[in-house]
Amino acid sequence: MKNIVITGVGSGVGFAIARDLSINNQVILVGRNEHKLQLAQTSLGNNVKYVAGDLSINSERQKVVEFILKNTERIDVLIHSAGIYPTNSQDNINNNLLAHYYLTIALLKVLRGSRVLIVTGNPQAIAMAPICEQQFNALMRATWAITHKMLLVQVLVDQLAAQKTTINSFFPGDVKSNLMAYTKSLTNTSVPVGSLLALNEKFENVTGAFFDEIGNKVPQNTDKYNKNNAKRVLSLYIRELGYSSLHKLQ
Repeated sequence: MKNIVITGVGSGVGFAIARDLSINNQVILVGRNEHKLQLAQTSLGNNVKYVAGDLSINSERQKVVEFILKNTERIDVLIHSAGIYPTNSQDNINNNLLAHYYLTIALLKVLRGSRVLIVTGNPQAIAMAPICEQQFNALMRATWAITHKMLLVQVLVDQLAAQKTTINSFFPGDVKSNLMAYTKSLTNTSVPVGSLLALNEKFENVTGAFFDEIGNKVPQNTDKYNKNNAKRVLSLYIRELGYSSLHKLQ
């Protein structure tokens, strides 16, 4: 039985992953909406606990971390499924990048020989999307989110290596959720790749990779997605990586 933390489980991708993993594992659900979390816990059963908190806000994130550390001495799997469809650049930065980074770092002491997974976007979109810091419209913000999550994986590979913890990203498939109008119309409510990457032994030592919705490794453009480029770009947002006040965020 594994100890698993999943963020963004009120509905959609996060709930689908939690539904699979809660059958034989201890799962802590993290989300903003306490009512949705209560419903999820009732639906998923006795192996599930939850904590409500907005991971984009430091004080709320700290509350979540304290709950997790109080309830487990080790996390075997941490899945970042939380995210928003942003209407402005700062919300995008806070929710779709910084929340993932700072929660992972805050939980380092209980990530030992563990797996960290980040839900990201469609492989074709990621392959075609440029890395751009401008976020003037919805398409640019969506592109920013998926590319910067991919960069975050590269930054965290070395930071997690000392704990013998791996980090990978994956596309969950097109799943029904309340994220946007398009996803509300979908019928698929299953994300089998989540439990596959979380539990299957063949992924035990794989790190820094990107997988599609059936668990196939997707080749990455190493000119874009490499450790040096990741640190250079993300240092604009994560000061611990070498933030420069000479750069202005768009």
